[in-house]
Amino acid sequence: MSHSSHAPATGWAPFLWVAAALGIGVMGTALASPLYPLYQRAWHIPASTVTLIFVAYMLGVLAAFLFLGRLPGYLGAVGQLRAALLLILAGLGLSMLADGVGMLLAGRLCIGVASGLITTAATLGLLELEPPGPRRRASLIASVTSMTGVGLGPLLGGALAQWVAWPLVTPYLAMIAALAVVLAGLMSFRAPRPMGQPRRPGALSLRPRFVLPPRAARPRFLVGAFATFCAFALFSLFASLAPSFVSDLLPWRGPAVSGAAIAVILFCSAGAQMALRGVPPRGCLLLGLGALGVAVLLLAGALATGSAALFVASDLVAGMGHGLSFMAGLTITNAVAPPEERAGVLSCFFSIGYLGTIVPVLGVGVLADHLGLIAAVLVFCAAFGVAVLGLLAATPRAVPATV
Repeated sequence: MSHSSHAPATGWAPFLWVAAALGIGVMGTALASPLYPLYQRAWHIPASTVTLIFVAYMLGVLAAFLFLGRLPGYLGAVGQLRAALLLILAGLGLSMLADGVGMLLAGRLCIGVASGLITTAATLGLLELEPPGPRRRASLIASVTSMTGVGLGPLLGGALAQWVAWPLVTPYLAMIAALAVVLAGLMSFRAPRPMGQPRRPGALSLRPRFVLPPRAARPRFLVGAFATFCAFALFSLFASLAPSFVSDLLPWRGPAVSGAAIAVILFCSAGAQMALRGVPPRGCLLLGLGALGVAVLLLAGALATGSAALFVASDLVAGMGHGLSFMAGLTITNAVAPPEERAGVLSCFFSIGYLGTIVPVLGVGVLADHLGLIAAVLVFCAAFGVAVLGLLAATPRAVPATV
């Protein structure tokens, strides 16, 4: 794609454009969460269909991660990032014009695939384009930008939907305009060759690659991976269904409130990771799992009593548990993966985690059609609590004090 670019990639401008693409791109992927109740009312669809729309997005993320992991070697990191932004623009356009579930599902699937592509490409691009200096900040900037962008997406989407005309159009228009500016910036410089090497010849392989770490390290890897499964499952419950029941628990109403409820989890997640990044993985995992267990207890209490205070507390504690469980799981995975197999082991880790965003919440949606939303979420809380207790019991035996 270098024929459409201009200046070589030097100085801070290309690095900052890639950081902006990551931030705005992940905002675009998360924008729709607080809009789901509006679609539900406008189209008279059941809770299971809302979860199906959310799951379509997560299936797109998982598909990109499993089948398109080799793309940076062909397009280059910046080339893949440009393609991902184009795909997000297409998905946002489909979502904005959707007049039924089918078109919205197609839009969310496009955005999911783009989301899976953008995180890998932007992280690699920041590493490639960071100007030389005594301190390397690319990884930290990638992590903080990504978490902040995912939090700001539902906040912006909810605010625009609540206070601006055409709530199912205006949020998408605003994001499309911002993405168009960033895409123009990404096209303003010549991208480096893929991984600094000539483009690979031959056909692109779409074969997924799963690799487990050495046998002795598998128990700690699996505990970390399934703790991440639980963290992602609880977040996806809030992201896909919380907008539907938050109006029954809080005195405030509208998509801005549900968008803020989702954003708070991610801001708490990022804050917990920054504050406790020096804690060893076993301690971090125990703290994270404990917080997830407390969060579902508080959520169950909030639903049973209709308490707004318990719901807010659950939201905050869930964010802390999400951040600490994910950070510990990723640290353990990086520590036990042989360098030559790291990509395959990470694929396995993230696949387990992303399944947590799909399987439990899809079950909740189906149950909600038969039992009602509150009863379905209470069943989720009970099953989730049992899983967390099992992982808490396994952690001291499976994860050594120093990984």
